[in-house]
Amino acid sequence: MTISNVAKLYRYESDKVAQNRAQYTRETAFEVIRAHNCDVSYQLAAGTSQTVTEAKTMAQSPWRFELIERGPIVPGSVILQVAGELFFDDGEGNIVRNYSTSTGAGTVVGLIDYESTRCTIDNYTGRPLTATVTPIAIVVGDDWSVLNRTTFRTSAAPLRPNGFNVRADNVESGVQYNGQADNQGVITGDGITGDVDLQKGLAEITFPAPVLASTVFYNAVSYKQIPLDPAILGLDPVRLPSDGRVPILRDADILVITHTQKDLVNAPAAGLVVNAGRDRLHDAWFEDSQGTRLAPAQYTLNKEVGTATLATPFIAQDLESNALVGDLYFVHRIDDMALCTEARIDGTLQLAQPLYHDFPADDTWVASAVYLGNLRGRVKDFACYVTDPGYGGTGTPSNGQYNLVNYPIAIDNRGSVPERWKIIFTGTTAFRLLGEHRGQVATGSTAADFSPLNPQSGTPFFTIKSDGWGGGWATGNTAVFETEAAAAPLWLIRTVLPGQATVEDDSLKIELRGDHN
Repeated sequence: MTISNVAKLYRYESDKVAQNRAQYTRETAFEVIRAHNCDVSYQLAAGTSQTVTEAKTMAQSPWRFELIERGPIVPGSVILQVAGELFFDDGEGNIVRNYSTSTGAGTVVGLIDYESTRCTIDNYTGRPLTATVTPIAIVVGDDWSVLNRTTFRTSAAPLRPNGFNVRADNVESGVQYNGQADNQGVITGDGITGDVDLQKGLAEITFPAPVLASTVFYNAVSYKQIPLDPAILGLDPVRLPSDGRVPILRDADILVITHTQKDLVNAPAAGLVVNAGRDRLHDAWFEDSQGTRLAPAQYTLNKEVGTATLATPFIAQDLESNALVGDLYFVHRIDDMALCTEARIDGTLQLAQPLYHDFPADDTWVASAVYLGNLRGRVKDFACYVTDPGYGGTGTPSNGQYNLVNYPIAIDNRGSVPERWKIIFTGTTAFRLLGEHRGQVATGSTAADFSPLNPQSGTPFFTIKSDGWGGGWATGNTAVFETEAAAAPLWLIRTVLPGQATVEDDSLKIELRGDHN
């Protein structure tokens, strides 16, 4: 299309003045001139003809044109070439010259009406009298001004749970709708439904009634990953994902599916039978309104059938005989263990076998079980030397020996610990026991069974029979051996996100479970 300034005309009024001694007559004439800078000549009639020239500056008329026959145009989609120069649509109804696609800066030279596709260019320094306008890009869509449903992606991701909000105004009444996403990204509120992918920032929202597209706004809080100093982190983060998160559930992992339920006990009394409503309980207990547990002596559990019977007589007190406060609750937990055959990228877990219990979807947790294998307490690497060889050392065998074949050192799972031991003789029968990590633990004699006590379990670390000691022991002779525990070391890493404290205290629980015989 070609645009020219002749489209708009101005009417200029000139005066013809005649001089007749002391009187003047005035006549008016009209001239049609073009709307650009021009010179106007006119003559004053007063006897002798005289020509006077005056310069008048006229403002250029705006360029107005329509891009297409029907709209609407998608905001931000228009690119025009005007006299060899590119003009852009900034998405807010402005036509911009010298536009920067990286910063969004530029000079506004006109306006665009997306609905009618009409463009007006009037603020154009150095505008030529005529120019050819060539549309380079135009995206035409449906009526975008009113919508019931919208899909968009946030400017940053991932998003913080509970940190996404959306609002829009009803097209007729102007009533504002507000919605908020929960921890799972489900959006609800004022009739709004939808969801937002917290990892990708992709939102799909449906409004209860048509809304103005220009009133749809969202607020969101996103995470930004900042690399940490390896010295502070305690490990080299090079092999970690960029966000620092690693998968905790993998194929072939043993999973524990668990659900805990808390039921109010109405009118607790002696002999009352409380039913959990489900069998094969993993654990159950009573507690008051403050979380203090009822003393175990005040009730009897039947986990197989899922019931608990209050004692007769019944006293609502804790293990230290302190009275419980407020209502009494029956807390019970069910667990199922299963092998994970597939851990999918979307978070779905495939199990090798069906679950026994029916688990509520909203309050059920899945934990990974660290498989420790077969654990048992045992004694190994027993040897006797003339002098102390140190822990793990060797030396010359002593004359005195211990009969492990007929009198093996007894050890149980409860009292066993991982430790390397030395029995150093202080005479022909007396000796003292030292541990590599515990120092001197006890003293003993070959004349009596030796059972040093483990203070943590209240049971012996091990028991050495007196009948197993042979003769020939001398001062300085040393028997060395090692014990293994029915346990395994665990490394716990706790991650706390930066921010203000939201609770006064926090805690976690670790449970050791297994089959025994």
